[in-house]
Amino acid sequence: MNVDHIALPLANRLTQDYQEGKESAVSFFAYKPYRSESYRERLEWLRGRTFSHREKLTEGLYTYNQDIGNHEEALQRINTLKKPDAYVVIGGQQAGVLTGPLYTIYKAVHLIQAAQKLSQELEVEVIPVFWIAGEDHDLDEIDHVFWLSEKERRLHKERMKLNKKGRFSASDVTLDAAAVEAFLQSFFDGHPETVHTAQIRSLLQETASTSRTPVEWFARLLAQLFGKHGLVLVESSSPYIRELEQPIFQKVIAKNEQISHLLTDAATRIADAGYPLQLEVGEHQANLFLYEGGERLLLERYGDRFVNRRCTYSREELLKLAEDAPQRFSANVVTRGLMQEHLFPTLAFVGGAGEVAYWAFYREIFAALDMQMPIVLPRISVTLLEGALERLLAGFDLDISQVLGQEEAWKETQMKTREQRPLDERFTHVRESLLDLYRPLVEDVVRLDGGLRGIADKNLSILLGQVDFLEQRLTRSLQEREDTDQHRIWRLEANLLPEGGLQERKISFFSYANKYGLSLVDRLVHAPFTHDGRHQVFHL
Repeated sequence: MNVDHIALPLANRLTQDYQEGKESAVSFFAYKPYRSESYRERLEWLRGRTFSHREKLTEGLYTYNQDIGNHEEALQRINTLKKPDAYVVIGGQQAGVLTGPLYTIYKAVHLIQAAQKLSQELEVEVIPVFWIAGEDHDLDEIDHVFWLSEKERRLHKERMKLNKKGRFSASDVTLDAAAVEAFLQSFFDGHPETVHTAQIRSLLQETASTSRTPVEWFARLLAQLFGKHGLVLVESSSPYIRELEQPIFQKVIAKNEQISHLLTDAATRIADAGYPLQLEVGEHQANLFLYEGGERLLLERYGDRFVNRRCTYSREELLKLAEDAPQRFSANVVTRGLMQEHLFPTLAFVGGAGEVAYWAFYREIFAALDMQMPIVLPRISVTLLEGALERLLAGFDLDISQVLGQEEAWKETQMKTREQRPLDERFTHVRESLLDLYRPLVEDVVRLDGGLRGIADKNLSILLGQVDFLEQRLTRSLQEREDTDQHRIWRLEANLLPEGGLQERKISFFSYANKYGLSLVDRLVHAPFTHDGRHQVFHL
């Protein structure tokens, strides 16, 4: 399997510096991510912890994964998690339609590879766990997919109709069979029929038909793709998860001011270190959501009162509600990591560049709740490179690192080397030379026979016309070549840098599965990716 590893600058400087091991960024975290000793230190710390809810957690995980049709290998991994000396690597994502952009697939691949690697190195059981953020209510972020259209020169966005009235979690939104059918029809209409299309269509239709919500559909797809590799799925809005999270809900309510102050202090230190703030910190944010009439509403704190758009609560009332009805509560981006740390014996958290920058705010908050931030491991970043695109790159004498890393510069260079009329001066010189040579000859001919002037002038016109014809043909040929090159550049750009960003942030995995089959997942899982912050180029 051919994988290249290249260094690409990240848009987020804090995460870039963290990957490079710079103290200015690493100081915001508990461990250095690429230091093998970090994992042994974290393991020893976890061995000093007691997870009294381990049995309830694994029972809930087993039932959920069995219900969504996860593979026997994943169910066995859940049973393994019952052991006191079993641990997890965890990461997650919102439940995007058709699994969302490619980076969701890469996050699952990274979790599986990291779990295998750590199991061997630490000689303990490490289970890959994918956290599905089903409680999120921003449906505009999950209801669409992108694929390439117009001979792979343009990015097409297709939305699936979801009921978006109100702030309802994705896990509470019912899939509409007609909307799913129309969406899938559009998807397959936008893709060529291949030997893999029937299998892809069957998988998507079968998993959708047995799913009540988009979150369940997402889970069933991940189970079908990664279950045999032992990926365990957890859905954040599951009742057993909310019940187990109850102690953390209560701690967050009780220590709400302290958490707010710690966030503000972290923001100040991050800004003082010269980094932009990835997380917006407000003095009134309570860092929890509360369900009111089925809607997931943001809680804010004013003094000793907690309010949302519908209700207001005293601290005591909210603590009592968390005790009696934990299912009414939901974590936000700040407290989600606390929930994961409480629930699972976590060696490492795998996150994207933006997530890593969020976590720079959290170290002291973990400590305030008698926990410790796990190792934060930046997710692998991958570009899929097809053979046809490799040939286009070769035709332009380009390396993929130039395209991925130099933004607009590579396109400008290509167009500058293709001048539309490179022989203008030569053609002008030839015309002038013909005239210089031919006119004296015409005068000599006319002196001998004045009746030949008309023929001589016509002959000159024909000679100059032939030069004009050749120039016009060359111009047209160069224009056609330039148009072809422009279309090739558009194709490279659409495939490798769609809308100016990495391929993994836009295009759907199933577009590639339609070309290369579902076995592409297995090829990715077994690919020799490095987990050191470098970008991976996977040659298809």
